[in-house]
Amino acid sequence: MDYVISDNDFALFSKLVYERTGINLHFGKKQLLQSRVNKILRIRGIPSYRAYYELIKKDNSEKELMEFINLISTNVTHFFREIKHFEFLKNIWYPEFLKNNDKMINIWSSACSSGEEPYSIAITLKELLSHKHNFEILATDISTKVLSIAQRGIYPLSSLEKVSPMITKKYFFEGKNSAKGYVKIKDELKQHIVFEKLNLIEPFKLSSKYDVIFCRNVMIYFDTKVKELIVNKMYNFMNTGSYLMIGHSESLNGISHSFKYIMPAIYKKE
Repeated sequence: MDYVISDNDFALFSKLVYERTGINLHFGKKQLLQSRVNKILRIRGIPSYRAYYELIKKDNSEKELMEFINLISTNVTHFFREIKHFEFLKNIWYPEFLKNNDKMINIWSSACSSGEEPYSIAITLKELLSHKHNFEILATDISTKVLSIAQRGIYPLSSLEKVSPMITKKYFFEGKNSAKGYVKIKDELKQHIVFEKLNLIEPFKLSSKYDVIFCRNVMIYFDTKVKELIVNKMYNFMNTGSYLMIGHSESLNGISHSFKYIMPAIYKKE
């Protein structure tokens, strides 16, 4: 059976997604939604898009909503994506931090997807820090599907094409036999990362203030109002002198905030 979503039904899904996640699911995404949801409707025998919408709305556990978000989310990432941010950590942030602190380092990867970003941050810090510094990375995402991949820490070897053989050997186990072609993160990295489900438009129930926040390649999904809400909430959970990293295709232009612009995709709380 071929399912076709009407403009009215798409508008209902769009409104629901915006209210629950802040994601702006505009009409340009209609075909994407239809192609990804049709399979679920067929497999589960759901008679129409409207029936699926009602199913999501009535599910107080939000399990149905999360499955829907997982379906429509696009998660494209790899280790050390947008390398300039990691170079900035090494060459600018770390020397500044050393001058003023000998405390625990807290970094937040706020849209961590399948985990390559927080593990890349952990590798960068492991290579930088002396024994007197410990660190913790909070890695969050709204998608339970990608969080489960991140927590397992198993990736195709091809995802390490930007990682040197020395670093690969130091922080990854290479699979053999049936696992050939895959790598697994070593526990010495995993022990520094806490993975949690978090919706960026909901109140942040965080116990720390952060020295760096990565919020990369997620604000492209939000309108100006939601971007402003998220950025200013993050500002309140940052230490003075901390940095906010956003995607290189993003900016904070056109929204009200208190960050100082440092360079493309990097802002500072002064």
